[in-house]
Amino acid sequence: MLTRVQAFDRLRRNLELTGLQERTVAARHKAVRSAVAAQLDVTDDFLTGSYRRQTLIGPLKAADVDIVVVLDRAYRDRGARAVLDAVRRALLAEYPSTPKISRNMHAVTVTFSDFVVDVVPAFARPWWTEGGWEICDSGSDSWIVTDPKKHVDISAAANRTHKGDLVPIVKQLKAWNRTVNRPLRSFHIEVLAWSVFGTSWWWHTEMSSDWECVRHFFDKARPKLSQQLPDPAGSGGDVGAYLNGSALQAAISKMTTAHERCVGADEAAKAGRTQAMHDVYAHVFGSY
Repeated sequence: MLTRVQAFDRLRRNLELTGLQERTVAARHKAVRSAVAAQLDVTDDFLTGSYRRQTLIGPLKAADVDIVVVLDRAYRDRGARAVLDAVRRALLAEYPSTPKISRNMHAVTVTFSDFVVDVVPAFARPWWTEGGWEICDSGSDSWIVTDPKKHVDISAAANRTHKGDLVPIVKQLKAWNRTVNRPLRSFHIEVLAWSVFGTSWWWHTEMSSDWECVRHFFDKARPKLSQQLPDPAGSGGDVGAYLNGSALQAAISKMTTAHERCVGADEAAKAGRTQAMHDVYAHVFGSY
């Protein structure tokens, strides 16, 4: 029977993308960029989201890969929904046999047979602003300011502060989130982790074992779900604004249960009940 150290080491490995999957993502990014550029005036494009922050978890088939496609600013006058529709038409023209290409809140989602790609149309902000990009909000037919490249920098700096241990913890938290039917958005989990553990060497929580870090997160992140959590890049709004009413209560409940289970697993481990410990962690992390 695996020890707790061995079990969490295996959990880390189970969450990694394989080299083949990495190459598949790279090839798909190039193809999607070319598909949009064949129909629209594209000035830049880049991978972003969990993949770029190295917090995407396998299997790839269950993951979303985000691609930002920066369009010529002249398209912006059409409005957010019209821009998303234009990108959707461009993708339909290049992928006519793809079963599902749909407009999402901020992106056009392309459901390929192997994994999902979210194509996020964006516009570079004018030079006299503080930088970043404007992306579509189809709900209000308006624009949201964000800076995904700064998010990548924040994530990388925080991971360096914690000597490479923060990203694996974030992946484990995403495994929990997927196991309990995703009460939280992926980016929300990352910002919560940055808030709980800190992003700079002079103000952070010392990271110990994986299981202690996960238990600590569930304990300290719970009250933060009911509070405003500003976009750490300084360009967006409340990262958790989508959570309200029953969705908020469900997220708090599931995080509370996860914390209680981690405490129970600790007690089982200390009592030498190794199988019971594994059984409890299996409820937290599911098939991973």
